[in-house]
Amino acid sequence: MRADRLSPEVAAVVHTRRARAPGLAGADCRAAVREAEDLFAAATPGNEPAWIAYYDRAHLARDSGRALLHSALNGGEHEEARARLAESVARFPEGHSRGKALAKANLAVLTMARDDPHHAVALGHDALESLGGVRSDRVDAAPRQLATAGRRHGRLADVRELNRRVARVVGTGK
Repeated sequence: MRADRLSPEVAAVVHTRRARAPGLAGADCRAAVREAEDLFAAATPGNEPAWIAYYDRAHLARDSGRALLHSALNGGEHEEARARLAESVARFPEGHSRGKALAKANLAVLTMARDDPHHAVALGHDALESLGGVRSDRVDAAPRQLATAGRRHGRLADVRELNRRVARVVGTGK
């Protein structure tokens, strides 16, 4: 597919997905994230395909934060990831359980791995509440990633309880 034929909003989605690859490898993905955000800002309502109508600033912030999350977990800068994930949580409406749950779970993972395990526990419980009955491999993977990040804090009772709850709610994935 030729990238020059993509609408700005569709190209933004593609760039957030592309940004995850270097992040997963521990490399800097901020340039791809910024390019996605610039493309999104250039989108003209009414000139985008109908199927992309769901994609809004909350989704962009979540997707950008998720790309930056992988880099942050591998030792990269984590404040940009935190800011985008927190923005996403704030922007998703309460009724948008899947998107909001994923953003909360990713923010909890980052907080557990890089910052404050007690705050991460609160975020993790909130993310599990947001899941409700929504289930998919992708949705279930985020709390599992949180449980994995929490293992290094296994001496803390609240972290152990969160990990037990994750196992009850989404299973171990094995």
